[in-house]
Amino acid sequence: MIQDTHAHLDMMEEDKIQEMLKKANEINLDTIISCSTSFSSNQKNIELAKKYPLIKAAIGIYPLNLIELNDSEIERAFNYFENEIKNSIAIGEVGLDFKYSIKEEEQEKQKQILIRFIELSKKYKKPLIIHSRFAQRQVIEVLEENKAIKVQLHSFTDSQKLMQKATSLGYYVSCGMNLLYNPEVQKNITSFPIEKLLLETDSPMIFNNKTATPLNIKSLLDKLSELKKIPVLQLEEQLSKNFHSLYK
Repeated sequence: MIQDTHAHLDMMEEDKIQEMLKKANEINLDTIISCSTSFSSNQKNIELAKKYPLIKAAIGIYPLNLIELNDSEIERAFNYFENEIKNSIAIGEVGLDFKYSIKEEEQEKQKQILIRFIELSKKYKKPLIIHSRFAQRQVIEVLEENKAIKVQLHSFTDSQKLMQKATSLGYYVSCGMNLLYNPEVQKNITSFPIEKLLLETDSPMIFNNKTATPLNIKSLLDKLSELKKIPVLQLEEQLSKNFHSLYK
């Protein structure tokens, strides 16, 4: 069986979700983690997880979205997470995003909230699903300094050096749709240890002018098999082992 470890099913119409789920068994897809970005998406993902066994909710707030929250809203959010953590498989999508947050105070706010998410992760033994756009080095520093234990670095495939650092800390790296199109990502993944790799689609984001769906996980598996020169079934077994090692 194979797992899509990072999607946003709350952004999809429910009839499309149902249609996709009917086909999931055909490709041995047995789990889709739907990551949250806001108050409303947390609620929607928890609802979807309760309704469809294949879907698992990750709860959190996207780093750019939390910039807009005041202190009382942040406290409300963490109270909500404490209450709903039992209905989630992970904490995500959380992390740092310095592409649009260029002010020092905004970046510091993101770091402080990430530290709170790390503490929540350790308290409840839930994995973190980490976003790190334009902040990959900084994310690793915050995670290491605060002794994060269970970590999945979402789409963390741009730097071999940082990928190696992540594995040295025991973290997992997830690779998405760019594996199909980006030669640099393909090169980095080819030399990356398969024991620390996961797959994701980031559905329904658009890649190469096409809207991703969790069913694309089969194309990623096939491409990875080609790059790694490992039979698909053997690869599927190893990736599933990785998933269950992190999400146990």
